[in-house]
This record gives sequence, C-alpha cells and structure tokens, in this order.
Amino acid sequence: MHFVDKHLARRFESAEEIPQVEYARIYQKIRPDLGAAEEEICGGHMIFAGLNSPIGRAVGMGFSGPSRRTISIAWKAFTAHAKRRRNLITAR
Repeated sequence: MHFVDKHLARRFESAEEIPQVEYARIYQKIRPDLGAAEEEICGGHMIFAGLNSPIGRAVGMGFSGPSRRTISIAWKAFTAHAKRRRNLITAR
C-alpha cells in the first residue's frame, strides 16, 4: 500500500516552491539590483532571491522525468545568472 505517491509528493514540494517563486518575482520588480530570478526547469523551479537570502534553491525538479544531465546543465546556467555557486544534490 502506497500512502505517498508521485503526485502527492509533488504537491508537498509545491507548498515550499510556489511562495519562493512569488518572492523572486516580486524582488525582480521592486529590487532589480538583487538579481533575483526564477525559472521553471524539469518540472520544478530554480529560485534565487539575492545574495545572502535564504531563498536560493532548486525545488521539485525531476518529477517530469528528465535526465540528471538536463538538470545539471540547467542548474549551471541558472547559477551563472545568479552569480552564485551551489552543489546539486540529487535523490536516488
């Protein structure tokens, strides 16, 4: 018996993801100097809300089934924009 399936897990991820996406969008408008960004990639989002912000992460990626290589390429491109280095941690 499965209590948590892929769809429920995605909804849990969305509970953290969507508010952070909205913060990044707001910061893009009111504080463009921060370089905030958000991008939908691989079924989730990459979010950056400025240096020293707790909002700077990838959430919900991989639910749509892309390869790790696709995620890695997207992550590198996004972090280059955000001028910030992070490690990509993938669940196995």
